[in-house]
Amino acid sequence: MSAYKSCPCPKTSPWGAIQDKRELAPGIWSVSTASHGGIKLSRERNAAMPAYMRNEGGWYEEDCEWAKAAVVHPIGFQRVVNGKTEFDHAMATLRNWHPDAYEKFSGLPLVKGQSLIRDEQIFKAETHDKFVLRSAWGDWAHWVPKGKIGVYAHRESDKAEKWFLLDKASYEQRRAADRSGIVIDPAIDTEIAKPERP
Repeated sequence: MSAYKSCPCPKTSPWGAIQDKRELAPGIWSVSTASHGGIKLSRERNAAMPAYMRNEGGWYEEDCEWAKAAVVHPIGFQRVVNGKTEFDHAMATLRNWHPDAYEKFSGLPLVKGQSLIRDEQIFKAETHDKFVLRSAWGDWAHWVPKGKIGVYAHRESDKAEKWFLLDKASYEQRRAADRSGIVIDPAIDTEIAKPERP
């Protein structure tokens, strides 16, 4: 018998009037509205959430936050989707989008390549004093020679901005190699004056 009791589902949510609802387990509702949806935990279930993952009111939106509710209350998340349980998907979502919560909950430290958000954090720390590409133009732009990519780059440490020409093949290799971004390499990338009309 569940230690948690069933509770009525609210009629409204942070995203508007509830159109569809399903009780996944006592005290765990999955809801959807015309625009969005998520998980609603009973007061009892929400009180059992660790403070670092608890959302006031017990609402957890469907894109990333649902994973917090799912890992703490896995009984409601055992359906198999694409060969894995919803709980497995929740752990992956928590790891990618809430790395600090994942580390506290699992006790496992994350390293580069294991979490989208943590990788972004690492990339920003490693490139704080470097120029990082922000925008790019192909050789269809009047100021970009054939076989080149024109780019605008920004340095976070002092908010400096510069423009460069990159070899097209090099640009595409670097873009494929690191999803976080392209760091300007003064040894191979040519600095240019800011174009009059980018």
